[in-house]
Amino acid sequence: MALLAYVKKVYAAWIDYPLQDGTLLQAQYRILRFLGMGSYGLTYLCQDIRTGAELVIKQAKPSKGKLGRDLLQKEIEIMQQLQHPSIPRCLAFFKENKQMFMLMDYVKGQTVEDLIFERGAKFSEKEAISLIRKLMPVVSYLHTQGFVHRDIRIPNVILQGDCIYLIDFGLASRIGEPIEYVEGEALQRRRATEVTSDQYAIGHFLLFMLYSTFETTDVLEESAKGWEEELDLSPATKRMIRKLLQIDPAYTSTQAFIDEVNTILEQL
Repeated sequence: MALLAYVKKVYAAWIDYPLQDGTLLQAQYRILRFLGMGSYGLTYLCQDIRTGAELVIKQAKPSKGKLGRDLLQKEIEIMQQLQHPSIPRCLAFFKENKQMFMLMDYVKGQTVEDLIFERGAKFSEKEAISLIRKLMPVVSYLHTQGFVHRDIRIPNVILQGDCIYLIDFGLASRIGEPIEYVEGEALQRRRATEVTSDQYAIGHFLLFMLYSTFETTDVLEESAKGWEEELDLSPATKRMIRKLLQIDPAYTSTQAFIDEVNTILEQL
């Protein structure tokens, strides 16, 4: 069994090897560089050789077979229904060499993950909550259209000057849509097809930013503490995070959360 698992892992690594820089797709889109690999897809920065425009191409992960193609098809169908300046547009989709691809707008800027871990950015309580406030109109729009993102994380939010973008809709679903079973209570909350799943993800997103200023001198002493003890936050912010993480009853609506964020920002 161990040998079989190893062979499968090696095969997946081989079949999922990214396309080379310079590869031309549809005789029009030249791959400039590989951007990254997720659970179900690979993304590339490319250039439209006819217009010179830089775009993003997402490829269904070959090792995932039909599941990967079905998920990309679902992502395409969802993105085609969304029209928001903070959500990249799905421009086209195509098949080539038995592989499935989606063409999207390229959003320049830095992910919150890059800002924290590569640029060393530190977010104060007010700065972190202000960024969440800026993100919420995008999330609210998504919910009013009947969808949940289900993957709001620091790599999936891009900042470009004063603009903010939400990317990677690979796990997005219709609200209330039946989904596959996932193990673990935390993952169930994050993957639920309800607005509370995005609230839960935003709670963790907020904690990532708040921990950017956290410093400890004794790892053993601090390791047993939770965020409520480690982070110096206002009582209102702590109550908000507890609701987002469903430690306390969750917000009844996205607007109820936005209203509380506005109140907290007025007080900070």
